[in-house]
Amino acid sequence: MFIALEGIDGAGKSITAAAVAARLRQRGEAVRLVRHNAAAPDDPFVAEYLGGLRALQEMSLRGPYFRLGDPHWVLIRASYYALVDRCVITPALERGQVVVADGWFHKFVARVAAAGVREKGDFDRPEQILPLFAPVRLPDRVFLLDTPVATAAARRMATVNPGELGPQNAGTGSPEQAFVRYQSDVRGHLLAMAGRWRVVRTAGRDVSGVAAEVCADLDVLRETG
Repeated sequence: MFIALEGIDGAGKSITAAAVAARLRQRGEAVRLVRHNAAAPDDPFVAEYLGGLRALQEMSLRGPYFRLGDPHWVLIRASYYALVDRCVITPALERGQVVVADGWFHKFVARVAAAGVREKGDFDRPEQILPLFAPVRLPDRVFLLDTPVATAAARRMATVNPGELGPQNAGTGSPEQAFVRYQSDVRGHLLAMAGRWRVVRTAGRDVSGVAAEVCADLDVLRETG
């Protein structure tokens, strides 16, 4: 089974994914925790290649990456996720492991759409972008951690990067206001994409409780096929 936790920047995906993986391991299940921006394949060549793709993305983020155009940026990321799918997730599933992904490609899609709306980019709706990810495996279940944007902002301000502010807001005098504005748009796109996802409200809840809800839903998913 392959599950992914999605949400805006600062939603708590990383800590919750780790808690879900730990809870499943305590139950005796074999788990592979995959961090979308730090996937670690077993093959040294693939690991080096993925590192090169990450370095290319990071280089783009150091400058006005929106100048590169949405199609280029989206296809670079789709290539990255396709490789993680083929060389990390698929082998883990074949070994019978439960794969828990700390984010998948949906937040990226929402971010591109959010930026496109305000900047009149090449893409301004998720449905324009998602076909470019068609070869990439979809999770058996996506859990959208719906965290209040103000809460996420409080968590991220100390280490926020320009990409989390939106390309149109990165140079503003108030990073917190830029974050709230952009991430509110991202949240809206994620909720619009949610469809058959499980939306988990995290306000006022601890990580343990959220992880327990995710695991309980997995049990139901298995029972219903």
